[in-house]
Amino acid sequence: MAKKRATLLAIILIGSVATLIWVTRSPNEPAYQNRPLHSWLKDLEMWDANTNDKATARLAFQEMGTNAIPILVKIIESGGPPIQRAILKVNRRQSLVKLPFGRPWNQTMAATWALYAMGTNAKPALPALTNLLFHTNELTPSAIALAGIGSDAIPILLAALTNQDWRIRDAVASGLAMARSDADVIVPALIAKLNDNQTSVQSSAAFSLGELHTNAELVVPALTNAFPTADSLTRCLILDSLQKFGSQATQAIPTIVSALKDENGDVRGNASEAFKQIDPESAAKAGVQ
Repeated sequence: MAKKRATLLAIILIGSVATLIWVTRSPNEPAYQNRPLHSWLKDLEMWDANTNDKATARLAFQEMGTNAIPILVKIIESGGPPIQRAILKVNRRQSLVKLPFGRPWNQTMAATWALYAMGTNAKPALPALTNLLFHTNELTPSAIALAGIGSDAIPILLAALTNQDWRIRDAVASGLAMARSDADVIVPALIAKLNDNQTSVQSSAAFSLGELHTNAELVVPALTNAFPTADSLTRCLILDSLQKFGSQATQAIPTIVSALKDENGDVRGNASEAFKQIDPESAAKAGVQ
């Protein structure tokens, strides 16, 4: 009986959600190819920032331009649709049945990717995104969106990278992996964060340096030097990042070889992959599988 009541509740709630979305959607929201903003936003909910994917959806937001910015910022500010946040709370309070639509972060990240796709056209959002970064919990979305804007946002992100709040530093160190410009100042700033007093910030910096995949002459020795004192997660990420540099990271081979005997199995596995990617001939001779 309880399960039937829960199922009925779920059906009623789904209907309410659909009705609420239909009623509350702004009739004046911008559109592209006769599809409204929220429809295009749905296409970006599972985007992984692959530049070759979701091209039409990204173009849609570029074409909608500044008219889309207030709606996208509001979505990020809210933390996702109110009804979805309410459902999430219900799901967390009971385990009898998991109600659908309880993932408000999906729409938050879709709005983030939409602003990111707009690039420099999202510059009018700078004040709002800066406020979100420094004064709310929407740290990762604001950092990623700012990184997408380009040079005008870089000073804000670099300032945040030295903020006293480690959560802000961590979000920015991670978000800078998506930076589109100014590698000459971003890379040294991330290298400095390899020595941050919070291990999560170190990990994010190591990850982003590999994703940016530039300035090998600075990054490879910095990652190599940071490896011995890093925790296991950061060591794994350092090895992943070194691997992305391929033959440009040959000077890291001694460190990688020593990591093949690391006490952590994940580190050993990543070291093996890095060795094969950076110097396949030496790896084969050493019997690395």
